Amino acid sequence: MRTLLTLTMAALCSAGALAQQAPPTSQSTGSATTPFLARRGLVRCGTPNMIPGSWNFNPPSDCTYNSTNPTAAYDPTEIWEITVVFHILRDSNGSGNVTDARCNSQIDILNEDFQAMAGTPGSPGYDTMVQFKLATVDPSGNATNGINRHTNSTWHNDGGNYYNSLAWDPHHYLNIYCNEASGALGYVPWLPQSGTPGSNSDRVVALYSAVGRNAPIGAPYNQGRTVTHEVGHFLGLHHTFNGGCGGGNCYTSGDRICDTNPESGPHFGCGNSTSCGGSDPVSNYMDYTDDQCMNEFTHEQTRRIRCTLQYYRPNLAQPVGGGGLGTSYCQSNLNGFGGSMGVLCLGAPMIRFSGNVLNTGNNGTVAFSPDLTNLPQNTVFFPGDTWNFQLWYRDHVLNPTSNTTDGISITFQ
Repeated sequence: MRTLLTLTMAALCSAGALAQQAPPTSQSTGSATTPFLARRGLVRCGTPNMIPGSWNFNPPSDCTYNSTNPTAAYDPTEIWEITVVFHILRDSNGSGNVTDARCNSQIDILNEDFQAMAGTPGSPGYDTMVQFKLATVDPSGNATNGINRHTNSTWHNDGGNYYNSLAWDPHHYLNIYCNEASGALGYVPWLPQSGTPGSNSDRVVALYSAVGRNAPIGAPYNQGRTVTHEVGHFLGLHHTFNGGCGGGNCYTSGDRICDTNPESGPHFGCGNSTSCGGSDPVSNYMDYTDDQCMNEFTHEQTRRIRCTLQYYRPNLAQPVGGGGLGTSYCQSNLNGFGGSMGVLCLGAPMIRFSGNVLNTGNNGTVAFSPDLTNLPQNTVFFPGDTWNFQLWYRDHVLNPTSNTTDGISITFQ
């Protein structure tokens, strides 16, 4: 159980209205489909194709829909953890279930793939230092296993705007819906740079029979890589074959990534192939390769993922063991002084959120919202200035007799 301290800074921006594209029901995104998919009337991925020249949000300019700036500032230095909730949408005839074991194995697969864990199929990739866990607390503070089941034939067939009824706050949870996925193995309605992240419709949808390890859909799409692929979209990545061979600057054409070779079209099956004058990135999670042949995100894809989390999904991931989304995070430490105020875990100068020790609730968390327009510090600041904030609290669940300290350090850019 971790005690979380959340500091929220809001920035105002304006953008033109965007029309959400519905998931395709009969469209194939490649020049061909495998016999496996064709026999079942499925497409590999239903995420809408990129429309050239569309959606270029500013700020930031480092990971927009149309371009990537792969600056080293987005190299991961700490683990960011995303909380996941599965919504299993079953048919009235009882079909469409996904077991708890398969949901848990899907979380394992996501961690193996996004963290390039040694000894797993994802080990050849680059470690994004993004971690996933099933929710243990729902939006109302109640205990949960992070897996919800609903019986509704319309929802099972991916209709009826089920997400308006079922979504857990998409700013803080990754909602994965398991149903018929509109005839695809999976899809997201849009990349966060081109849609409305945090809205109820912000989600990952996966064909229920392709979720988890050794999923009942059978080979070659039964090792959970459909969800890995779709979560890649959810975190801002295009298909490797986006725009075909592209041309010009590889950060503003193709998949907007330079360390994934350009590819004329999706690759099905396994084995090497070439196009656009070089080898195709057939082992990349953002291609259409068979599950067993996918094994990597690249370094620059990692930087785009981290940039997307920082700017387009700033409240989705929480730091684990240090660091954070533009902050450095101080782990909880008992101060050992009984009723005293606590010990510093950050350097001076220090701002106290509260002059009193605050008490946690039954779920072991404490909430405190500082007034960022009236801080007890000079409000004039410059790029590179660092502000340190500290909170002292008493955890009535873990240790009701000692105070604990937590804090964040914010450096302005």
